[in-house]
Amino acid sequence: MRTGAAKKTRRTNVPGRRKQVNLRVEPALYQALETVARQERHSVPQAARQLIEEGLRHHAGGWMPADDTAAHEIAALAARGGAFDWLAAEPELYDDTSGEPL
Repeated sequence: MRTGAAKKTRRTNVPGRRKQVNLRVEPALYQALETVARQERHSVPQAARQLIEEGLRHHAGGWMPADDTAAHEIAALAARGGAFDWLAAEPELYDDTSGEPL
């Protein structure tokens, strides 16, 4: 018999909290996930998450909210902030004629 004190509270709308997806898949799909996980040296859930994220990114046209700032955004910020201004005073050591011709 359960008492009122043992009730679970659901936190469904907590901002920033990760959500969980439980899926049942066909055995062949699970085998494919295991193969990908083994190749990537991840667990099956990690491989599934990566594949879901890549699929959604592709489906959304490349736009996905990221947990981290993309490298090109960091480089653009550094360039705008003057982090690479010192390169303008550096001599050009290489040009199109340097090295072996293509």
